[in-house]
Amino acid sequence: MGVTEINGLRLAYRGFVTGLAAGYVWLAAAMLGAILVGAQPLTPLHLLGGAGREGLLAGIGLLQVGSAGFGMTFAYFFGRYFTVRGTLAVAAPCFAGLGWMLLLRLGLDPGSPQIQLVLLAASVLYGAILGAGLPVRQEVVRYSSAASPST
Repeated sequence: MGVTEINGLRLAYRGFVTGLAAGYVWLAAAMLGAILVGAQPLTPLHLLGGAGREGLLAGIGLLQVGSAGFGMTFAYFFGRYFTVRGTLAVAAPCFAGLGWMLLLRLGLDPGSPQIQLVLLAASVLYGAILGAGLPVRQEVVRYSSAASPST
């Protein structure tokens, strides 16, 4: 079974939608975690977009674009090779955690170590949702016309 036998558009779409949904889980977990460590609940959005109302809207926009794009990228370039749900369930949180660490290395400064841990945990949860929602390889294989019954 070659790579061309995978329905890449279907896989990318599922990654896009699942990534977007997981992004809202990330936001909810990050907001709850911020409250638990004594920070403002909108801190995650302000970290992404900046201060004020415009920053809040920019944070929401970046969250949507980033989480959907990240999900689509993971699904299209990595998810197509996973044939076992368990492998996908482990790889997606690791990939999300690495993505968050990359943002930190690129200069995103969450401030306190508690907020850093909260956002890392939210990212791993994002990955868990992504891994659970993406199809495995067998679910996106194209059906060949030779396998269909003739009429």
